[in-house]
Amino acid sequence: MNLPTGYNEKLYSMLEEVHKLKFSEPQKALEMANLVYVQSLKSADEELEANALYALGVCNEIISNYPHAMKFLSEAIKLARELGNKKIMGDALNYVGVIHDNLNNYSNALKAYFRALKLYEDIKENKKTAIVLSNIGLIYTNIKDFRNALKFYSHALDIAEEENDSESLLITNINIGLTHSQLGNFDEALKFLNDAYNKASASNDKLRASIALDHIAETQVKLNNNAEAFRLFEQSKKLKLELDDKRGLVKLHSTTGSLYLLENNIVEAKANLEKALELATELGIKRSVHELHKMLAETYERIENSSKALYHLKIAYSKEMELLREESELRAKNISTQLEIEQAQKEAEIQRLKNIELAQALEDVKKLNVSLKDLNTEKNEFMAIAVHDLKNPLQNILSTARILKRSSDLTKEEMNEFTANIINQTDRMFNIIKKLLDHNAIDQGEMKIKIADTEINTVCREVISNFREEAERKNLKLELETGENEIYLQTDKVILYEILQNLISNSIKFSPENKSIYLRVTESAERTAISVKDEGPGFSEEDKKKMFNKFARLSAKPTGNEHSTGLGLSIVKKLCELIGANLKLESKINEGAVFTVFLKK
Repeated sequence: MNLPTGYNEKLYSMLEEVHKLKFSEPQKALEMANLVYVQSLKSADEELEANALYALGVCNEIISNYPHAMKFLSEAIKLARELGNKKIMGDALNYVGVIHDNLNNYSNALKAYFRALKLYEDIKENKKTAIVLSNIGLIYTNIKDFRNALKFYSHALDIAEEENDSESLLITNINIGLTHSQLGNFDEALKFLNDAYNKASASNDKLRASIALDHIAETQVKLNNNAEAFRLFEQSKKLKLELDDKRGLVKLHSTTGSLYLLENNIVEAKANLEKALELATELGIKRSVHELHKMLAETYERIENSSKALYHLKIAYSKEMELLREESELRAKNISTQLEIEQAQKEAEIQRLKNIELAQALEDVKKLNVSLKDLNTEKNEFMAIAVHDLKNPLQNILSTARILKRSSDLTKEEMNEFTANIINQTDRMFNIIKKLLDHNAIDQGEMKIKIADTEINTVCREVISNFREEAERKNLKLELETGENEIYLQTDKVILYEILQNLISNSIKFSPENKSIYLRVTESAERTAISVKDEGPGFSEEDKKKMFNKFARLSAKPTGNEHSTGLGLSIVKKLCELIGANLKLESKINEGAVFTVFLKK
């Protein structure tokens, strides 16, 4: 248990010890729980008080002191409800269900269990959910509804195995073993019960160990192994006496008494049945009292003690009338309870489906919001770039045009210079718009692909030829290196040209003066590689992460005041994907870059 803020750590540790000891040393656990409860009242810590009340209820249930157990558990539920602590409420309700089950009040047991189940599901207490499901299954086993019993056990096992929870696995294995025994599947019953006994013994859980032993012994009786059954019952009896488990002793003495009666050992039968009757009367277990009076009547009839036989028979008849009346009321309540259970299960399933749909809808909305945010950011970037990048050349054209308009005495040489400036600025604007339109066309799937036989060296020569003048303005050498043979590939010539044009343009833009740029073509049996190598600033690791993003601004700056939209490499990447080419970069900062386009043959 996690220690909540403000709790007395020592007292809370004592409660942990109570729950460790409750099945092996219940009296000691009860004394410790009582001590914690008294201290919790002094400290005015209500949450600690609720936990202590729950522990007192559990310890009293284990020693079969049901009135005290119900009193403490009811107080724990009330206080936990005021505190809003669903876990303590669920724990206490589960044990209320156990008490009603022990007293054969199955309708009340089911009500308590299903209330606990709802609380555990609300707070995602999966381990406790498995235990309650197993307890519900046991109710159905007790009323011989084995199909429903196994359904709940199966659900409990799935959760217990998923959570790797030893306690709920142990409880469920005992319950499944009991069910198989009642169905006549004795091998399956012994498998589950022996596994449960071994697990309980290993964890010093004396209560569960004794319960498992009882069921194993009862199964041996059904297999006519009475000697083995008596040995197992004696082993179980020692554990029950250590635990002061009176309810367990009622069942044990009743079963062994019945077995001795079958073997015609009247003395032992009578002794065990009378001991069981004494304990059952003390605990108020009406069904057991009724059955024991019937068995004692048969026992005294065997030894021809008519007066004693008649005495027990009269009481048995009286108790039977009480039970029939109560069971009639119980069946009516049980029908109502079952309807409530089914309605609750339907509502829970509807709510679960609604939650799934709602969660999916919220996730879809979240993704859509992210997508819309990205689109809005992209739109803003597009507008910013369009405005910024088109503003400067437009301003330049406007200024040049005003000069031309105002000046009537310009020389031919000056006129040519101003005209050339207008042409250059117009080309610059056209290039910006073209790149934006190209990128949009690719994104919208409007770029048409025309695959045909394409001679690669010819395309490379055309690209180099078109950039000679631009390179010479920065004293850059453009070197083309190809083999002697022509290389034909099935690809789109226009798109390939666009890819290489963007790569060469970038290299020129970012290379310092008096450097070289190399366009190389190499081939192997499987593919042709076209690489563009420069001696520029290269790419940092941070640049490499975002270089293919739209409008990416990288660390390198153009060396001749050229313009960069940040779209070139993004377009190259997308165009490569369109024609099935792979693009690879090799670069280190301040050591240039090599972009290679790989085309499959």
